[in-house]
Amino acid sequence: MEKKRLTLFTLGFGVMILLVVLFFARGSVRQTDHIHLPDDSSDPQGSGDGFGEGDSQLSVVEITPDTVQQAIATMSRPTVYSRTVSVTIFWGTDSRTTDTQVAVDGEFTRLDTTMADGSVRHLLSDGETTYIWYDQERSYSAFPSGSFTQDEEQRLPTYEDILLLPVEEIAAAVYGEYEGVYCICVLTTEDADGYDTAYWISVDTGLLVAAVTRQNGETVYQMQSLTLDTAADSSRFTLPDGTVLGE
Repeated sequence: MEKKRLTLFTLGFGVMILLVVLFFARGSVRQTDHIHLPDDSSDPQGSGDGFGEGDSQLSVVEITPDTVQQAIATMSRPTVYSRTVSVTIFWGTDSRTTDTQVAVDGEFTRLDTTMADGSVRHLLSDGETTYIWYDQERSYSAFPSGSFTQDEEQRLPTYEDILLLPVEEIAAAVYGEYEGVYCICVLTTEDADGYDTAYWISVDTGLLVAAVTRQNGETVYQMQSLTLDTAADSSRFTLPDGTVLGE
């Protein structure tokens, strides 16, 4: 079933707007074009996640290319979470999918990626130094983290980049349910190199749950991550020699 869903997710897009049709077709009948946003005049001490139904302190905005940047600007990601991210890269008639176990705790990021040959590549970063080792090795290599963000380390398109786009470069924006997750979907126009990207962003977590990038109408990148655990687990941020980062 999952293979069938991923096929439907990537194939048959004659024009960009069909992504929006697919977005709604995959969801339930409980769809809406509106989302609740925090009201700037609300009590700063108020509780809630900013997206709850029936909150009198929330304003409602229709999601369109003109308003979607306002909606995304209100989002914040959890500081502690773990999840599995599946990324597929396409070239010609070939493709390769990698699954990565992701754990984030503040500035700490751990990625355990299963490679095509079955080996597991471990990456652990504290924001300043990145450590890499494979399988059950006890030795590791260390590199300056440089300018790589958590998204770049996970090979994810950074949806906050949408905030920097001129409105005319947003082809479509809608709000609805994707695979049981309420999301904002944003589609960019094709850039000078022929690339366009569709983002599905969870309104509950502020995390990217799916994305598709195309070049000249052909899918070259696909990402999906639908499950999330917000429990803290500091043991994940341990180097193979037993060193615990942050201690």
